[in-house]
Amino acid sequence: MAGRKRKASVTAPNSPATRRQSGRVTKAALNYQESDVEEAGSDEEFKADANESDDAGEPDDAEASESGDEYGSDEEVLKKKGWIKKRGKGGRVEMVIELPGIKDPGDTPYEDEKIHPNTLDFLRDLKKNNRREWLKFHDAPYRQAEKDFQTFVSKLSEIVCDKDSTIPELPIKDIIYRIYRDMRFSSDPTPYKPYFSVTWSRTGRKGPYAHYYLHIQPDGGSFFGGGYYACDNETLACLREDIDTQPHQFKSILTEEHLRTTFFPGIKKDEKKVIAAFCKMSADNALKTKPKGYDADHKDIALLKLRNFVLRRNISDEEITSENGLNIVGDIVEAIEPFITYLNNTVMPDR
Repeated sequence: MAGRKRKASVTAPNSPATRRQSGRVTKAALNYQESDVEEAGSDEEFKADANESDDAGEPDDAEASESGDEYGSDEEVLKKKGWIKKRGKGGRVEMVIELPGIKDPGDTPYEDEKIHPNTLDFLRDLKKNNRREWLKFHDAPYRQAEKDFQTFVSKLSEIVCDKDSTIPELPIKDIIYRIYRDMRFSSDPTPYKPYFSVTWSRTGRKGPYAHYYLHIQPDGGSFFGGGYYACDNETLACLREDIDTQPHQFKSILTEEHLRTTFFPGIKKDEKKVIAAFCKMSADNALKTKPKGYDADHKDIALLKLRNFVLRRNISDEEITSENGLNIVGDIVEAIEPFITYLNNTVMPDR
């Protein structure tokens, strides 16, 4: 289908919360408009989203890694890249190129209850062409994929709020992460994340509460999870104190059948194996030695060493793009809700 043409010559609720204090610590140039506001694939990606700052604005328009004459001055080079010669107003000869339009959905219509395969295709292409100029040039496919993701999130938000009554209904912009990467302290020069992500908590994307998290990335990189990642000292102190004094409460939640079969499939109701699997899932950034104030031979030392308390369930491309995609994710939400509620009640008990 014919697209728009570009001329080569044109220059173009935030309620206050009270954290429970543990007895073990003291209180310690072509631009498009952004449609969202910023702030677990791999654990590194989950960490990147969790730590991202709102101070990181949209990347500068200037290309740092490409020269201004990327298309070259030779007419044959331009033609190979898709540019064509056209006589414009006043008889002026110009080189123009067709801008990509939205992708044909084919035999699969866009539906709110699933992610369309075209959205995964766009994310694949973005990973291969992670440059500012490429995304600006492919603005229409990007907007198409973004809209598909946001309509899916809108439907999923209804399920999250229904399963967990403490989660408020918030605008999309308050729960979705931006696609821009914060490159200020990174050696990775790519400006965009090759995935879409969203999080829910009692205070939206920010705040001290445990989060539900959805990550959409093609080729098996999608997952749904939640909890606390890279806990601060106060949060860790509260969780460790609870595990030390009444470990049965936390362990009973992990061994509950729906949660266990969702996040630890294949493991029967064997408490030791379930705890070991959870510790492995949350092992990133764990302490190498015992935490201060606890004995090295503590019976739950593996849990006490953790600095993350997270669960995740991988979602295949076939699942997320299927007619049952929303129900699959909704079932994961229902399974993880007792875990999220336990974390919130332990760290941020209602007053």
